Parts: sequence; structure tokens; C-alpha cells
Amino acid sequence: MSDEKNYKYYTSLGIEQTNDRNFDDALDSLEKAIELNPEYALAYFSKAIVFHNLNQLQAAYENYTKAIELNAGMIDAYFNRAQTVLAFENPTEDELKSALSDLEKAIELDGKFIEALSYAATIKKKLKDYRGAVEYLDRVLEIDPQAVYSRALKKLIMQKYLK
Repeated sequence: MSDEKNYKYYTSLGIEQTNDRNFDDALDSLEKAIELNPEYALAYFSKAIVFHNLNQLQAAYENYTKAIELNAGMIDAYFNRAQTVLAFENPTEDELKSALSDLEKAIELDGKFIEALSYAATIKKKLKDYRGAVEYLDRVLEIDPQAVYSRALKKLIMQKYLK
């Protein structure tokens, strides 16, 4: 088997093992894939997901970052990297801004990414940019008029902060 097939094989195996929650085996497989092809973004992304599942947020963040460096169009890597920051116990304002920047990049790559729009609104609210939060919520409601959480959050912001 050529190295090309090997690294893709080990990446697929690692993804399968992650789905089966065999995280130690998944890390081994993904390390092997990276060893065979250190430029394969999907292997780093998949490794980040394993670390995310293990709540090893810093390692997850670093692997999402490497995946983005190798493939700047990897929408889910931006979204997931933002999720790691939001999972920190008490994210700082700078960390929240970094997560927001990742979400905005994901939205730039996919303008209908409702989850990214919703999380961006939540971060804007945390940063006390209530008008910015409402703008994101309006975009969510444009795409999905039935988005109950977004409608409720918008109503709360309008009543509590933008009277």
C-alpha cells in the first residue's frame, strides 16, 4: 500500500474509532496518518475532535489551528475551534473575541451556517454588543423563521438591553 493510501486509511480508521468512542486507538491511528503525511488537514481536524471529546481543550484548539493552517477553507475547523474556547471555564474577553473571529470566518465561508450565526450572537451578547447580537439573530431568523432560541434571545436583548 502506498503512503497516500496509508495516511487516508489511518485517517478513516481514526474517524471510525472516534465514532466508536475508542479514543486511544483513534489517537494512535491519527498520529500514524500524520506521520505518513504531515500536510493532511483532515487528520489534524480528526485528532482535534478526539481531544475535544476527551475535554483536552488546549490540545483540541492546537490541532484545529493546524488543520486551518493547512486548509484555510475548513469551515468546521473554525466552528469547532470557537467551541473549544466557549468550553473554557471562564473565557477572557480576548478569547471570546478570538472565538467570534473564528465564527465570523465560518460564516464568511458559509453564510447560512445557522449554528455559527447563533453562537456569534451569543458571544456578541457576552461582549455587551447587543446591536451586533441582534444583527446575527436577524440573519438566523431570515434563514430559519422557526428558530425558537434565536427569537427568544432577540426578544430578551430588545427588552432588557435595547429599550
